[in-house]
Amino acid sequence: MRKNIKAHLGFALMWKEEKFLLSALELLKKEFADFKTQSEPFKPPFSKYYHKEMGSPLYKKFVITELIIDKSEIVKVKKMAMDIEDKYRIEGNRTVNIDPFYIDKEQLVVSTSKYRGNRVYMGDGVFVELELFYHHGSFQPFIWTYVDYKEHIPFFNSIRKLI
Repeated sequence: MRKNIKAHLGFALMWKEEKFLLSALELLKKEFADFKTQSEPFKPPFSKYYHKEMGSPLYKKFVITELIIDKSEIVKVKKMAMDIEDKYRIEGNRTVNIDPFYIDKEQLVVSTSKYRGNRVYMGDGVFVELELFYHHGSFQPFIWTYVDYKEHIPFFNSIRKLI
C-alpha cells in the first residue's frame, strides 16, 4: 500500500538581477505549473557562499506551484531546474539558483546536488534533505535546517492550511 507519496511542488529561488529571475519563473511555469502562492522576496540570512558566483546583494523567495507530484519525481524536477540554471549562466556563473522542494501536511523536503552527511542520495546526482516536519501545530526545524526556512515557518504553516 502506497500512502503519502504526493506533495505540492515548490521552489526556493535566489537571484541578483530580477530579469534572470523573471525568465526562470516563466520557464518554471511552462515546465511545471502556475504558482499557488509565494513568499515576499528577502535577503538570504546566511553566509556569503553564493556571492562569489552570483554577486551581491542577493534576493530569495519561496514559490509553491499548483502541481502535485509523486515525491519520487523530485530527482527529475531537480535535474530540470539545473538545466534552467545552466540556460541563464554568464561566463560559467549562475544568475539564478533554483532548489526544488516538496511540501505536504507533514514535511518539507529540499532537493540539492550537494552532499552532506544528513542528506539522502536519490540517484542521478540528486540528494534530498528533510528541512521541516510538522509537530505540535507547526512545522519544526532540525539542527541542520537553513535559517531562511526557519524564518519562514509561518509562511510554510500557511501553505499547509491550503493543501
